[in-house]
Amino acid sequence: MNPMLPLKSKILDLWDETDDIKSFLIEDVINKKPLPGQFYELSLSGLGEVPISFASWEDGLLFSIKRAGKITEYLHRMKKNDEIGIRGPYGKGFPITDKFKVLIAGGIGLPPARSVIEHSLSNSDNKIQLLYGARSPRDLVYKELLNEWKKKFDVKITVDVADDNWSGHVGVVTKIFNYIKNTDSFFYIIGPTIMMKFAVMELKKMNVPDENIFLSMERRMKCGIGICGHCNIGKYYVCKDGPVFNYSLIKDIPELFF
Repeated sequence: MNPMLPLKSKILDLWDETDDIKSFLIEDVINKKPLPGQFYELSLSGLGEVPISFASWEDGLLFSIKRAGKITEYLHRMKKNDEIGIRGPYGKGFPITDKFKVLIAGGIGLPPARSVIEHSLSNSDNKIQLLYGARSPRDLVYKELLNEWKKKFDVKITVDVADDNWSGHVGVVTKIFNYIKNTDSFFYIIGPTIMMKFAVMELKKMNVPDENIFLSMERRMKCGIGICGHCNIGKYYVCKDGPVFNYSLIKDIPELFF
């Protein structure tokens, strides 16, 4: 079977999360449970495909997708029961561990963080902390779910720019690093490149070991199976050797945060 050939699936449901982020519940025709942090290739016939990390694996595959290009623009126009192509899951995910985990998510980085959270909670593991930053209160993803999570584990949220109704933290996500409980935790960082860069810098100031820092490099992928070479950073292919990398393996790669 051609590994690049997607399977035909359909959209079971979809809804708006923010002005430019929409969630899609897609029929799981692959029926292989993914690991937190892995990704799929979603495709539209005649238009191409896009790599997206999954957010949840309950009653179907859940993806929360930001409108940020031609394919995602078309995805946002789709309707319930529309056909979509899917292949995966691909790559290496986050470590499955009993160690305390601090999730640092920026913007659209929250959906893949959700996969870690749901996996942990489903295994009666609440040794997690979430530090989440968004541009503004209206850009927060999973608003109701965030309130549910606050009842189960420590969640800290900040926005770059507040509105009249916001009473929480204001500033970039590194501004709430003072709430980190244990620097001996595993740190999972997911979000825009510049956010990940400064998050690592702050963690290093806190003497967090390189081996305890994990980065999701999802943005660089294309074919998903190490053929096209589009996603290489240094000697690594993000789609095969990642998208989740231990920082100790890639910290000396010059183009890491570019």
